[in-house]
Amino acid sequence: MSTRPTLYRGRSGQWAFVLHRITGFGVFFFLLLHIVDVALISNAHRYNEVHQLYGNIVLRVFECGLLLGLLYHALNGLRIIAIDLFNEGARHEQALFWWRVIFPTLAAGLPGCYIILRPWIDGHF
Repeated sequence: MSTRPTLYRGRSGQWAFVLHRITGFGVFFFLLLHIVDVALISNAHRYNEVHQLYGNIVLRVFECGLLLGLLYHALNGLRIIAIDLFNEGARHEQALFWWRVIFPTLAAGLPGCYIILRPWIDGHF
């Protein structure tokens, strides 16, 4: 028996867990920001200033990250439900992660990111 510590090697389940926590925090942060944004509606000038700021390329890239994070978080939540509810779910966990979470997140998210970034791509900023 070796007393030498082993190097942790995360598999898809561990990465799914970590990404689920990170994206959950990101969605929560967005909801807080959205509440503040909506609260500014009573001050039209300030509201318009904030929405002009949202046109900034940095915040548009942030919106792309939010879109990808939201899609991932929702789909991974459904994957967790499938693993919990179905007997075969745990056996097919890795396939569920790649084909039911990662692939659809990218397939739906990347076109959405293009739409978000399109004014900057086309030079209409």
